[in-house]
Amino acid sequence: MKRDFAVAVKAVIVKEEKVLILSRSQDEMECSYMNSHQKWDLPGGGLHFYEHCQDGLLREIQEETSLEVFVGEPVSLFDVIKNHIHLCIFTYVCRWKAGAVVLSKEHEAFFWMTKDEVCASQLPNWMKRDVLRALDRELNMLVEREE
Repeated sequence: MKRDFAVAVKAVIVKEEKVLILSRSQDEMECSYMNSHQKWDLPGGGLHFYEHCQDGLLREIQEETSLEVFVGEPVSLFDVIKNHIHLCIFTYVCRWKAGAVVLSKEHEAFFWMTKDEVCASQLPNWMKRDVLRALDRELNMLVEREE
């Protein structure tokens, strides 16, 4: 029995108190080994061997959205273990730096959502949790800069 291990990185991108939420394309959902039923996503993806987390995250964000961001702190680590694979997903808070969203073929739509919109949405609980943690971290970083 073959077993695999992978590491993925995700970003909660904050721009003017809103976060970027992506809607996966049907093709992307059908090709997904781990998550073929989940429509909603954050920018990010799998790391290449010997790639640092932040470098891989910047690459994935560029590929999927064309945005430039500042990578901040990790806000969560989540283990997914199923079907003979163990996937570790690190989610980071990121601050928008430049650019307009240009989606790759992996996604069909995007939304900039406020905290209240995220809380009232049908987004999965893991995503709401990570978004709320990221917004709290981003708010704390802003307060520290002002002091």
